[in-house]
Order: sequence, then C-alpha cells, then structure tokens
Amino acid sequence: MLFLLNDTIAEIDIPEIHLSKRWKSLGCGDPYGMRARDALDFVTRVVADHVRENIPIDTILIQDLGSLIIAKTGANAALFPTLGDTVAEPRLTILPEAILRTLKQRAEKEGTPPDIAEIWPLAA
Repeated sequence: MLFLLNDTIAEIDIPEIHLSKRWKSLGCGDPYGMRARDALDFVTRVVADHVRENIPIDTILIQDLGSLIIAKTGANAALFPTLGDTVAEPRLTILPEAILRTLKQRAEKEGTPPDIAEIWPLAA
C-alpha cells in the first residue's frame, strides 16, 4: 500500500503488520489502545520536531507513521501544513492507489517530489 506524507510517498507492505512490528521503536505507546485523535497528535508532534530541527523525515519513519495513521484512520494520505517552524492541524484523505502510484513513478523519473498544490486541492 502506498502512503503520502506531505510530498513523500512510501510503500508499506501490510500497514497493520508493519505497525505490530514497529510500534515499540516508534515510541507511540500501545497503538491498539489509541484513538485516532491520539495517533494524529503523536504524528503531528513527530513531524513538528523534524520541521523545527529542519531534519527530513526518512522513509522508514514515514512507513511507521503511515502505518499508524492507516490503522487508526483509514487514510492513505496526510498533509501536515507548516507555518514557519510550526505544524498546523493535519489534513487526511484517501487517494486512489493508481494516483499515488503515478505520482511516485513521476517523482522517481523526474527526481522531484510531487507538487502538494497539485494534490491537496483535489483531495479537499
């Protein structure tokens, strides 16, 4: 399954299995006892820390965070808008797998990330 976090698309084989293997190292606490809001708050804090420190989020962390979001909300795309060095309320959506696959292939071919402005107005 593909997951879009801001402008990065990651492949997550089976999100629920991935989460069951990685939740302890992710540091989110027991994901099975979390509500969707708790999961989003956790992911927002992680993304905000990376934005504040100006550190890119690596693919493994995107897979971990994506697995948590998918498991708790069913969304396969999340936008965490940044305002300076703060992260605003996340936006979630479900995009067709074919669209995500096309965006990923184009990004790999061109070497540039997908254009968020091109994706999110259509998903709103």
